[in-house]
Amino acid sequence: MTNKVIKLDITSDSVCPFCYGFRKIEQAIEKVKADSPDVDFSIQFHPFLLDPNASKSPKNKRGVYIEKFGSAERVDGMIKMMKDKGKECGINFSYGGDISQTTSSHRLISKAYLKNGQDMQLDLINRIFKGYFENEKNVGDHAWLAQEAVASKVFETTEEALRFLESDELLKEVQQEVLKSSTMGISGVPFTVIDNKYAVSGAQEPAVFTEIFSKVARGMPVA
Repeated sequence: MTNKVIKLDITSDSVCPFCYGFRKIEQAIEKVKADSPDVDFSIQFHPFLLDPNASKSPKNKRGVYIEKFGSAERVDGMIKMMKDKGKECGINFSYGGDISQTTSSHRLISKAYLKNGQDMQLDLINRIFKGYFENEKNVGDHAWLAQEAVASKVFETTEEALRFLESDELLKEVQQEVLKSSTMGISGVPFTVIDNKYAVSGAQEPAVFTEIFSKVARGMPVA
């Protein structure tokens, strides 16, 4: 019997905490596959820039958030909320460190998919998310990205990874995908398209995705 393959196209940014919540989609996938072993998933991540004008030079993350959201008090409240939500998924959010433009991380994530499909891409994305959100790494730091690229086997050596990161390879492709997201009307992430038919905007609980995946697997319409 041929497995039913559910296609997921997920638009996300490397510095979006709700995108790290992909773990909730993973929980839904595990539930559906446990109930229906003949169902499989094809997953691809696509780039999005929450701040297209972000500096390539590192800036203090907390300072950037205060400038963006208006006050330290508001930022502290948001951080507490995210830490509480993160604990529900086993994520230990830490908001120290620096932040900068995410284009290089997207180029690397695209490279991973082109080289070895979703498994390599997912491994790299999870490493980048964990490094940025839990270990206070900077997604624009080529030296750190190169280390994660080697750990995910995207490249054999950090030297190869650095040559890629310091080049323009896949830059146009990433820019075109970002533009495509804009023309599709995507203004926030995560944004998940299921089987090229159904769109789910924002982070949702596992039950939401479980219901949709189960209906798609059975060929039922999704309201």
